[in-house]
Amino acid sequence: MSSRILLIFLCLLTLAGCDKIKALTGGAAPLDPKVLDAQAIGYACRVSKKPPEPCMKENDSQRPADILAGWKNADKDLKLKLIEIGPNGELLATPISAVAAARPVAPASAPAPAAKKGDDL
Repeated sequence: MSSRILLIFLCLLTLAGCDKIKALTGGAAPLDPKVLDAQAIGYACRVSKKPPEPCMKENDSQRPADILAGWKNADKDLKLKLIEIGPNGELLATPISAVAAARPVAPASAPAPAAKKGDDL
């Protein structure tokens, strides 16, 4: 009985550390939500035409390197014309979404409603 409990405990312990084990064996490290948040802040700062330094000061709980990485990703996307910013700093349609928006969406084909008597106005 005690060996069964020990085995279950070891299995649970191993499964709880799967991400850590995977990272140690050379697998992809799990993405940290705090890093992703900091990169999103940096991306938004670049899109809003702000330099990275004020963004780092406004978000001092985030790592400056992560904010700068997001800022650089947005800068790269702007240079590659993946996103466009308007003259007032508003985010315009991307070329991909602009192409999708230019295609008319066909309405669902529904039968025409039958005319009732007395509706001849």
